[in-house]
Amino acid sequence: KGPRGWLLPSRRSLSWLIYLSDTGEGDIAGEGWDARINGGLLRTFPQKHYRQHDETTNNSSYLEKTVDCGSHNGNLQVGWLLGYEIEENEQQSITHPVFLDSWFDFTNPYTGMAEPHCILYIVREQPGQTDHNHMEIEYITGPWSTEAVPGNVLEFLHTRAELESDQPVSPPLFLNSKYARQFSLLEDRQAWMKGSIPDGAEIEDFVPTRGTLVVFDSVTLPHEVTPVFRGKRAALAGWFHEETQPLGGNVVI
Repeated sequence: KGPRGWLLPSRRSLSWLIYLSDTGEGDIAGEGWDARINGGLLRTFPQKHYRQHDETTNNSSYLEKTVDCGSHNGNLQVGWLLGYEIEENEQQSITHPVFLDSWFDFTNPYTGMAEPHCILYIVREQPGQTDHNHMEIEYITGPWSTEAVPGNVLEFLHTRAELESDQPVSPPLFLNSKYARQFSLLEDRQAWMKGSIPDGAEIEDFVPTRGTLVVFDSVTLPHEVTPVFRGKRAALAGWFHEETQPLGGNVVI
């Protein structure tokens, strides 16, 4: 929402749906909605190798831990640092959410003045830590000023990631080419228009059975609705809100 977004007291968080679908065939309870006959599925594309930091979940097959997606310390998620496939019976590289800090302290080398810059980071368990619950910020780009970015910031990040994946660039945005190769935006519209699913994602469908409540992060989780073949697909929809990050960013990491 641009500068206007900072002026609002809250911002959209989780989305919710309560399905009221009607098969149109005398199914008063609405429980007869069939994925094959009626269609209209909520098709989602969760990241295959993302596992949030949850001690109740068995993550023994993964090399490391990560944090909840969506936002961190008030900074919104803009992409993923994709995990990669490895050999069978070995631990799996995990996918990390990538967050955008718009208030990174940067000292201008020409003026000596502190200026807020943008920077991308992930949060992970650092190698050699004896405390496995200790997570640290790991920056994957250097700081940059939005005033120096022509056009849309997300398009700029996508272009730089593709460019720096294949060849040395001076000065680079990403701190190394591995970060550039593994970085993927939450929403790659060019790939989406070509019919490709998001990088690193798998497909998970939900049937719009009447009375079903679905709650999800509609920004972090790419989604679409498949064609409806028969019946009426209907739902009540709404959004939870969270407090807008204060100007200057949060001070607690």
